[in-house]
Amino acid sequence: MLKKSAFYIFAMIFVFAGQFLMTRGLVTGQPPLITQATLSNQNPMPTLAKGPAIIYFWAEWCGVCRGMQGNISAVLQDIPGITVAVRSGNNQQLSEYLYKNELAWTVVNDQDGEVGQQYGVQAVPALFFVNDQGHIVFNSAGYTSEWGLRLRLWLAGLL
Repeated sequence: MLKKSAFYIFAMIFVFAGQFLMTRGLVTGQPPLITQATLSNQNPMPTLAKGPAIIYFWAEWCGVCRGMQGNISAVLQDIPGITVAVRSGNNQQLSEYLYKNELAWTVVNDQDGEVGQQYGVQAVPALFFVNDQGHIVFNSAGYTSEWGLRLRLWLAGLL
C-alpha cells in the first residue's frame, strides 16, 4: 500500500513540475500588443478587451494541437478569443488548413515565431486566459480539455 501511495505522490510531483517548467516564462498581466492583422485583415487586440477571453498559440504540425481543435472550437463559439498559428506556413497554406479542418477561428499567422516570443511561448499548445480588465490571469501549456478551458475562463471572469 505504501509503494502505491509513494508512486502516486511521485507522479503528482512529476506532473506539477512538468507544468511549472512548461509555463515558466509565459507572460501574465498586460498582454503584449499583437500588431499583425488576422488572416481576415482585422486587428486582433479589441477582441481581448471584452474578457474573459482566450489567446491560443498552436501549430498545424502539432499533434496535441490537433487533438485540442474540437475543444478550442467549442469554447470560441461562446467566448471571445484569438488564435496564433506559430510557424505554420504562409497565409494561403494556413487558410487551406483552416478550411480543410473546418476551423472558424480568428487567426494571426506568426510565421516567424515573433508573436510567440513576445508571449514567452517555447512550445505549443500554449493558452492565455484574459479577465474583464484585459489582463492575462492564467496561462497553460499542453493539452487542456474543453471543461478545463471553460473553468479557467470562468475563474478569469471572477478576477
